[in-house]
Amino acid sequence: MNPLESINTLGFTLAAFARPRLGREHMRRYQLRKLKSLLGYAAEHDPFYRRWFEQNGFSPGEVNGLQDIANVPPLDKQHLRELRDTVSEERIARERLIEHKTSGSTGMPVRILRSPAEERRLNMLRWRLQRMLGLRPGDRLAKVKTTWEPLSDRFNRPQNLARKLRLLDTRVFDCFEDPAESHSRLLEFQPHILSGYPGALVRIALEHARRDRPLACLRRVSSGGEPLTPHQRRILEESFGVPVHDVYGTSECNVAAWRCPETGLYHVNDDGIVLEVCRDGVPVAEGQTGEIHITSLHSRTMPIIRYAMGDLAVAGPDACPCGSPFSTIGQLRGRTIDFLHLPDGRLLHPFELMNEVVAIAADWIVEYQLVQVAVDRLQLRLVPRRAVDEREQAQLRAALEARLGSGVEVELELTDHIERGSGGKLHFCRSEIQAIPQRS
Repeated sequence: MNPLESINTLGFTLAAFARPRLGREHMRRYQLRKLKSLLGYAAEHDPFYRRWFEQNGFSPGEVNGLQDIANVPPLDKQHLRELRDTVSEERIARERLIEHKTSGSTGMPVRILRSPAEERRLNMLRWRLQRMLGLRPGDRLAKVKTTWEPLSDRFNRPQNLARKLRLLDTRVFDCFEDPAESHSRLLEFQPHILSGYPGALVRIALEHARRDRPLACLRRVSSGGEPLTPHQRRILEESFGVPVHDVYGTSECNVAAWRCPETGLYHVNDDGIVLEVCRDGVPVAEGQTGEIHITSLHSRTMPIIRYAMGDLAVAGPDACPCGSPFSTIGQLRGRTIDFLHLPDGRLLHPFELMNEVVAIAADWIVEYQLVQVAVDRLQLRLVPRRAVDEREQAQLRAALEARLGSGVEVELELTDHIERGSGGKLHFCRSEIQAIPQRS
C-alpha cells in the first residue's frame, strides 16, 4: 500500500468511527451523497450499467433522495454474473483485484470483485461494528468457519501485524471439525469473542455444556452467515452464559446489518450500503415482509446496485427507538427459494412451520432441517439430545400436518448429524422443488 492509499484509508477509518456520533440526519446526507456518486460513476464508466440504465429509462442525475433509487430495476444473480464477466483477467491481475465467492446455497454461486482499497474500507466498517459490540485492544477472537479456501497474504498481513502489536489475536477454527476437538482447542485459546455460523456454534455449545472447564474470558458470541433461529439463540445463551449478537453479512457488501440488543431490530450499515425491503422491486411499508435489495456504496470495481439478495426481512422503522443513527429492518426471514409450495396453492414460509417444531420439541431437539421433496411430502430431519419415543414423534408429526393442511405427508428422520453445505452452513429449510420461479 503506497503512502497516499495509507492516508486515504486512515481518513476513511477516522470518519467511519466518528460518523455514528453525528446523528441520523448526518448519516442520511452521507448515504445520499455516496449513492449519487456511485450511480454517476457506474453510468459513466461501466458499460453494463450504462446499458442497463438506458434500457430502463433511468438517469442518475434525477436522484434527489434515497427513495429515488427505487426507479432502478433490481438485479439478480444472473445479472451479477454478466457484470463479473465484463472484467478481464488481465485487469484483475494488473489491479490485483480481490475475488469473493458466494456460498452458492441458492444453486447459483456468484463471484464478486473488489479492489484492495474497497476491501479495506469494507473491512474497516466491520471492525467498527466489532468495536461497537465490545471488541477491546488485546482481545482474542475465535472464528468458526470454513478453512478450505486459504486467505492470501494480503488478508493475513493486517491480522499478523495486529497480533504482533497485541491489538488482536484472531484464530480460525474449522466448522467441519468434530465439535469436541474444536471445544478442546477453544479451551486452550480462551477467546474473548467467539464468532461463526449458528449451526456450528450450537454443536460446540452443546459440547461445552457437557464439560466442566469454563471459557473464562468469553464475553460475547457473534453469529452470522446463516439465519439464527430463536431455538439456536437459546442454546447459545444457556450454554455459554454470555450475550449473543447476530450479524447479517454478505459476500456482496461485507456487513449489512446487526441485531440491536435493546429492541431486537437490526441496525443497517447505512454508510456502507443502501438496504431496501421490496416486493416486486417496490419498497414495502414498515412491518411488511419483502426481499432484501442491497446497493454497496463503496464498490466501484464491480458496482452492486439494487441487487435482490434472495433473503427475506420485515421492513423496520427509519430510526431505531434505541437512539442509534442507523435505519432498521425487522426479523430476518430466510430465503425466498425456501418457501413451501403446498397442494392447495398456498406459499408457506418455513418460519411459520418451524414455530410448531420449537413449541413441541424444544426440550429434546438439538438441530433440525426441513426438506420439501415434493409438493405433498416433506422430510423433517432431527438431531435429538435424548431418546425420543414414538408418542412424541407422532405428536410432532400431527401438529405439522395439521398446519400444512390435508394431502401433505411429513416424514420424521432422527439422526445424529445433519450434513452441512459445501460452505459449512446448516440450512434449516430447503426445497427441492421450485416454489418461486427464479428471475430470468
